[in-house]
Amino acid sequence: MANGFMRAVLEQLQNGNLIVDVSQLLEAAPEATVNFFQDFDANISRLESILAQQLGRSRPRLRFRHIPSFLLHAVHHMKELRHDLVGCFLTFSGLVASMSSVKVAEFTRSFECSCGARKVVEAPVAEVRPPEAGCCGGCGGDSFKDLGGAMIDYQEIRLQDTGLQNCSHAQVVLCGELVSSCVPGDLVVVCGVLRARWPNWAPKKRLMVQLILDARDLHQLHEAPRRSLVAMPPAADPWQQRRQMVTSVAAHLHGLEVPKLAVLLVLLADDLTAPRQEESSRQHSHLLLLGDPGTGKSQLLQAAGQLAPHCVMTSASGTTRSGLTFSCVRDGAGWNLEVGALSMADGGVCCIDEFRHLPKEEKTALYEAMEQQSISVAKSGVACQLRARCSIIAAQSFVPNGQSLKELSGLADPLLSRFDLALALRSQGGNDEDVIASILNQCANSTNDFGCQSPGQVELDQLKGFIVAAKQSTLAESAYDASLLLEAYYRKLRRGSLGAVFSPRVLESLIRLSRAHARLMQHGSVQLEDAIAVIFLHQVAWKSHSPETEQVLLSHFGPGCPEQIQRLDMSSDITCRKDYEVVEGAVLWCLGFQDLKSEEPKDTGGRLKGGGDRGSTRAKSMCPKEPSGPSWQERSLFSPPERCATDQGSWSDGGDDHFLPQDDHPWVECDEDEHPWLRSIRLAAKRSHLIAFG
Repeated sequence: MANGFMRAVLEQLQNGNLIVDVSQLLEAAPEATVNFFQDFDANISRLESILAQQLGRSRPRLRFRHIPSFLLHAVHHMKELRHDLVGCFLTFSGLVASMSSVKVAEFTRSFECSCGARKVVEAPVAEVRPPEAGCCGGCGGDSFKDLGGAMIDYQEIRLQDTGLQNCSHAQVVLCGELVSSCVPGDLVVVCGVLRARWPNWAPKKRLMVQLILDARDLHQLHEAPRRSLVAMPPAADPWQQRRQMVTSVAAHLHGLEVPKLAVLLVLLADDLTAPRQEESSRQHSHLLLLGDPGTGKSQLLQAAGQLAPHCVMTSASGTTRSGLTFSCVRDGAGWNLEVGALSMADGGVCCIDEFRHLPKEEKTALYEAMEQQSISVAKSGVACQLRARCSIIAAQSFVPNGQSLKELSGLADPLLSRFDLALALRSQGGNDEDVIASILNQCANSTNDFGCQSPGQVELDQLKGFIVAAKQSTLAESAYDASLLLEAYYRKLRRGSLGAVFSPRVLESLIRLSRAHARLMQHGSVQLEDAIAVIFLHQVAWKSHSPETEQVLLSHFGPGCPEQIQRLDMSSDITCRKDYEVVEGAVLWCLGFQDLKSEEPKDTGGRLKGGGDRGSTRAKSMCPKEPSGPSWQERSLFSPPERCATDQGSWSDGGDDHFLPQDDHPWVECDEDEHPWLRSIRLAAKRSHLIAFG
């Protein structure tokens, strides 16, 4: 080997590590480096033998990093591994699906001939047979004395492709420092030499050769592969831009804007900027889709899998507990730990179809994974904890004759409380004409398949890039009014007859969804708009499965309200600024916060950062700032809103009465029979004044 190449390698090994930076070798000896990797399998043995003599130590096992693409063969899918690539230096990525226990393998063995000559034989890690001395190079004899050999740590892992349509896998051998460098469920990139492992031969059995990768480096990808960061261009009306992104999810489905929005918020809920070791509560949201057959539940799962940077799809009808969590497989004297779908979806989304058919004992395995985002293993002498930091989107059909959410889903309360949102998709709706027209328009154009984008929608690749970029953005401290409104809404839900159902997890869910909506709107922090949109989404979701309960606060609107807002069904989404003003007015009035819009925001001390406060104790910084004029405590809950001449089109002015009755009477003179929801507000106000939120 060239002297310049050897000097460059020795300089990198002076600090005692065994990692070689190939980019520095290219600068020192470019031609020798290229020749070295062209025949890597033969040159690596010579290099390590020379280094063992010069360093005066046992033979080292080098690791190579920062290898340019022209020096190796990149494998995009593991199904491309073939016998003609044996001996080539390869690299590919995958999920660690299983891992064996750490063993000790023989690295080299020394022999002494009867003539006195000594011979050192290398034992490749891919071989299962012990090394043989062969013939002496001096006397030609075959009588040798075994002098023993050097040992090395040894471990095998199985990598699986990350693609939804690929189920191929590859066996990887880790030696030396690479042992225990990953855990099942990690997304890793590995490079090394592809070798053929010959098994022990047995009579009357066909000899099968197994392809394995002798790893020379491995590093983890703690999050999904980074795509080019894409930010949506600024728009005059951010709500219309939001509508374009929502309709781009499963573009062939019509009338399901609310489930599409819920899917987007679940994909955006994870905060990649939060330190994983400092998470006090889960960062991922979970979504449950209930519905009649043919309502698009499975199509929404497929859309989520296409948009998520990392997704694992499964069906409960063919899934066991070990398929979701883990299993231990006997491997000789030890055990191999094989992870299930939840750990393999770490850092991404796990979509489970036909969730209803999952047996009851299997559903209990989801409790820890959905809340603690981990899976505890204590079986067959193996005790560890696997990561399961993923969002779960489950879809199932209705249970017959069900009335409440628990009866419709057939799930236990502990499992239901772990879902941030539960949506009921019903086949009988009021927008059948729009659905029929949408299907006929798609079928009219034979070149337009279900996956294409219509004019005014966002391209799929652009939406993928936006999701990755938004999850990597950092949100500042949340606005004061947003925090105050979410707390008031949670207290309102707790007062009803089903108040016991709304545990503190509901407040944490509202906070996670508000932060996800802030990323969707490209806000720097959670604003009042985000809290209003999430409350409205939660109301639509609750009415979809429990329409007759007291928790449905927005049951009736005024005659000037847009039709899709009045319906409060799966198509009731905020499409423009005008729709938002209607929803904002309705939410603020129902919660008794008609003057909240005029309050000056104040720092909440990070109240909405992370997962919320389970105790729901108001800090001193939550006290509202005194505005000009009468204090907000002194104002009546039902005083008519002040007419604003400068804010045209607002819900509080007299120009466009979306929510107010079409007359000149203030709200206090509205007929309660025409607006039943107003009666509930007045009764709630008599029980507890707004100042009681303290």
